[in-house]
Amino acid sequence: MYTRYQALLNTDRVREQQHTPQSSQQLYRYHHDPVSSTNNLRRDIPPILILLFFLFLIIIILSQILVVHSSRYGTNFSAMQKIQGELKQMDESMERILSANVLPIDKWRLLFHIQTYLYRFEYLFNFYNNQTNSNNQLSQQQTKPSYLLNHITNKTSSFKKRKYCPEQPSQLKGRIFDENGTVSNISLYEMEMNYSNVRSGGQWSPTHCLARHRVAIIIPYRDRFEHLLTLLYYLHPILQRQELDYKIYVSEQIGNGTYNKAVLMNAAFIYASSEYDFQCFVFHDVDLIPEDDRNMYSCPIFPRHMSVAVNEMNYKLTYEELIGGVFNIRMEHFLAVNGYSNLYWGWGAEDDDLYYRLKEISLKVIRPPSSIARYRMLQHTKRTPSIWNKRAKLLYSAAKRYTWDGVSSARYNLTSIISYPLFTHILIDVGSPPPGFS
Repeated sequence: MYTRYQALLNTDRVREQQHTPQSSQQLYRYHHDPVSSTNNLRRDIPPILILLFFLFLIIIILSQILVVHSSRYGTNFSAMQKIQGELKQMDESMERILSANVLPIDKWRLLFHIQTYLYRFEYLFNFYNNQTNSNNQLSQQQTKPSYLLNHITNKTSSFKKRKYCPEQPSQLKGRIFDENGTVSNISLYEMEMNYSNVRSGGQWSPTHCLARHRVAIIIPYRDRFEHLLTLLYYLHPILQRQELDYKIYVSEQIGNGTYNKAVLMNAAFIYASSEYDFQCFVFHDVDLIPEDDRNMYSCPIFPRHMSVAVNEMNYKLTYEELIGGVFNIRMEHFLAVNGYSNLYWGWGAEDDDLYYRLKEISLKVIRPPSSIARYRMLQHTKRTPSIWNKRAKLLYSAAKRYTWDGVSSARYNLTSIISYPLFTHILIDVGSPPPGFS
């Protein structure tokens, strides 16, 4: 009986094994077989090793980027080293200039006034001497003193007969052209014919009244002949309608060396002062054309920034320290701040330096309304400004430098002075920049 029962049990087991699917057997083995050695290794990797692996990948990627751009980064780094070296040379050059027996500003102003009066006396003496050269030697000795005395007396009496011009000129037109107007093109010969009332050298004064203001217009210039013609075409009539006693000086730098606008303006200031007793000086960019003749070029009480609204800047003042473009200043104020700094080689920032000088001696800058102080900038190729690091270094020390760096220390050579019908041309050699300023 027991034997028969065991036989039936074994038969049932065989049947169950035959009907069991293969996947179940595999699942059974999967759940019950021991874990392989590879799974053990995968579970035992520390997280720090994975982190180091990714860091290694990041380092490789960055190194590849540096290799690709190595030439660019190398150039920038060498340029930075060069700038740092030039800044160091600038410091050394300024120390040499300061120690080169620079005359104190107070003594220089006194000598400047003495020399100016001597130049004017010499000019007056030569003028009257040339007038009397047409007579013979005997008549010169007999009539020269009385001629000089009579001429001065006649001039004085003519001044007494005329009255001063009105404070508000009556011939002003207001806006010359609107925003969409075009600038006229005219040749130099046509202008000379139209402005025949202008005396040689670009000088004019009203004949029906005595001008209240004696103004020198100084235009720093380089390779802008067409712009100069356009400016003269518009500027002469405006100054005449404003009834000013004026003269226009064009100060040009000789050669193609590094441009120094400040030295050109300082040199023209010194020369113009020796020629005539000007009350104020207008430093005028050659590419700015006035749009309104109510923007007065007369001598102001305080320094006046005239080019407030320029079309290139959407007729807005870009920053408060801006006094470049067209700037009007009295002689005593210009001498008080020692003029422009001579250290700005290249384009830009000499006007900002002058603003800080004026601020140092508590001279405020005034501005006409932007609706009147409008200028149009003539189209031209923009020049690359000097390196900002150098300009910033100079601007930072502008207030401390003005007592020894300026018109009193300007170094230049007057190459030639020619009086043309519409302007006086001053050709100036400014020399080479000191080490670190090129």
